[in-house]
Amino acid sequence: MSKILTIVGQRGGIGKSVTAVNLATSFALLEKNTLLIDCDPQRSTTHWCGIKNADYACNIASVLSAKVKFIDAVVKTELRYLTIMPAGFGLFQVAGKLAKLSENETLLRLFLKDVEKEYDYVIIDSPSSYGFLNTMAMTAADWLLVCMSIPQSAAVDFFDLLRCIKYIRTFHHIPLKIAGLLFNRCETKEEIQSFLDYQKLPDAKELVFNTFIPSDDKIRKSTDLKIPAALHDIKGLAASAYLNLAKEIHFFFN
Repeated sequence: MSKILTIVGQRGGIGKSVTAVNLATSFALLEKNTLLIDCDPQRSTTHWCGIKNADYACNIASVLSAKVKFIDAVVKTELRYLTIMPAGFGLFQVAGKLAKLSENETLLRLFLKDVEKEYDYVIIDSPSSYGFLNTMAMTAADWLLVCMSIPQSAAVDFFDLLRCIKYIRTFHHIPLKIAGLLFNRCETKEEIQSFLDYQKLPDAKELVFNTFIPSDDKIRKSTDLKIPAALHDIKGLAASAYLNLAKEIHFFFN
């Protein structure tokens, strides 16, 4: 059975899509069959995986609008153990139609039931803003990885996320849980502890992953090149940290 993990973060610029790409890549490098799903119409995850428009005829919008089967929208990457379901700009229009019925928030979860035995991990990148696509991406998962960054993140973001989790648990009867909080562009664990104290989030400390992602210019360079960081420089600080994160999460689930 797949471990389905949605990457969330309620503000732009906190490393959500970067994390989705590089965590999925790290699982693939650990030889775990991994599916990466881009649920964001901005499609940063699709671009940064090296997937170009010419590489695919279908995307997640095609699946959600029932034009193609789920498996027909899955695209191979240059990594043996990593495939991706790309996003397209038309996802905005599809989401607008589907949002009229709250039951549609479970669509992606239902599609994944047909393929979950084929993957060790499914990583879903969700949009930053609250809305149908964000809720659908979270509803599809059993676990959330919450991206945070100092000083962009704030306590209000975390409490809003908890309200959204409560809604999904209550309305859709899905036992959604937080796997952990990941701090991006951080230099020390002490910096994280100080931030949580300042934001008056002491209870969140037990949710913080041991791994944090340090600042690394090679991340910016890899996104410019539209490839995962490990394929640009596997020995880079951030690439190494994402590999450690994948190992930490795998240990958590096993």
